[in-house]
Amino acid sequence: GSVKEGKVGRKDGQMLPGEDEPLHALVTANTMENVKKAVEQIRNILKQGIETPEDQNDLRKMQLRELARLNGTLREDDNR
Repeated sequence: GSVKEGKVGRKDGQMLPGEDEPLHALVTANTMENVKKAVEQIRNILKQGIETPEDQNDLRKMQLRELARLNGTLREDDNR
């Protein structure tokens, strides 16, 4: 469910497994306390993504930079 609307996960047009599911996170840990900590971190990330203006969202900038690096499109001289 994390593919952008209008995009298809596979070149043949078929959906990838789970692509038709709503976004979710699976949290596992060795203690309930660690599960609660992880859930709180997820909530904080979601809250930041919703409430922080896009141009001020450092987490989003970092993720987009990493994606560009993985895609081979990162320009080191690009400060955005």
